[in-house]
Amino acid sequence: MGGIEREMNKSDVTDTYSMGELLPVVSVLTEEYTAKESSSVTYEKARQLMEAVIYCIAHAETRNVLVTANGVIPAKDAYRIGYDAVVEKVGKTLEKYNAMMEFFHCYGNRNYGDTVEKALPGFFLYYDPKFAPMEHIITMDYPIFTIDNKLEGIDIIAQYIDCIWEEQMYLRQYPREYVVDMLRAFHPRYEQEFFNVKEILELYGKR
Repeated sequence: MGGIEREMNKSDVTDTYSMGELLPVVSVLTEEYTAKESSSVTYEKARQLMEAVIYCIAHAETRNVLVTANGVIPAKDAYRIGYDAVVEKVGKTLEKYNAMMEFFHCYGNRNYGDTVEKALPGFFLYYDPKFAPMEHIITMDYPIFTIDNKLEGIDIIAQYIDCIWEEQMYLRQYPREYVVDMLRAFHPRYEQEFFNVKEILELYGKR
């Protein structure tokens, strides 16, 4: 399997650790969530925190540390390593996003601009790697058809940004005026449309 697939293979986590091993980790996380003022939360919140633990432990697999010569490491250690991996991935993804914004251009398409220039910063502002790392918050309205919708949290955002980066690299081969002319020729009000700019340019260029 590739890295992303290993990260998100949650069944590996539950196959490796029993509920009895995972629940103490969730209990500690619950105490942090409630600031130690309570040891109980709603069923929905408890389920969310369990998903958070599994999500992070799944990321520990990318560092090849779950299994050592002495056997499987404790779930609490796997969670800590996985959580650190998630936080590190957020940092690297943000760095790539910031680098992309040095040359990003929406070509006048409002959905493209709003998604990349407004929604993505919102993700980095509100993403919660500790209590809800599996949530990606934003809807990613700009369509990317190669995205793996089975991914969650920072994983799907990282892939989304990778795809937009590659798309921008492709579009930069052409003068901005040419791209705009092609989009307008395809649809006179292209600025309002919810389509993929690269796909339209490729399709229209073949006509």
